[in-house]
Amino acid sequence: MRLDRLTKTDDVLFELKMAFVAFLNSFFPFEYENKTYRLVNNYVASPWIRCDVCRNYPTKDVSVIRGCNGQELHVGNKCIDQITNRRVSEWFKKFKTKRDNVTKNRKFIDDVTSILTANKNNELPVEIPENDVEKLQKALDRMCNGFNLTRKQEGLAECYINMSGAKSRKCRGFMSRQLYAPE
Repeated sequence: MRLDRLTKTDDVLFELKMAFVAFLNSFFPFEYENKTYRLVNNYVASPWIRCDVCRNYPTKDVSVIRGCNGQELHVGNKCIDQITNRRVSEWFKKFKTKRDNVTKNRKFIDDVTSILTANKNNELPVEIPENDVEKLQKALDRMCNGFNLTRKQEGLAECYINMSGAKSRKCRGFMSRQLYAPE
């Protein structure tokens, strides 16, 4: 992929990947069965596997720990939380949810980014009111942080995404009825 074709979503997913790597690197070594281990990865197993610690099957969410001798263990959520004495599985669950939401909202993220950029450069056929620009920016920030849009935010984004000719007049009416009502 060429670097000049990266989208806002690509940037957000890259930042999430860097957060994942930083989390793994910040995780201090821990003891398990008198051996020192480090957390080296986390993934969703397909097909499911058996946990190397408790031997439970099926284990879907897997953390990989590596001993100082290179031995790797594939560990389920309950076991990784117990042997590290931290809520590792909770962090990975939140991370995966954020990543999935960013991926699911790719079109919205990229389209709203384009709209805000075009508006800033006065390249749109209509001028977006300042309070709508703020709402669109807030919606974009929300999506980039891995959250889904509220229904109002989604309606506003769809209006501006679909903006053209007659649609933009309908959009204005929709926005004034739906989006400017007191919350």
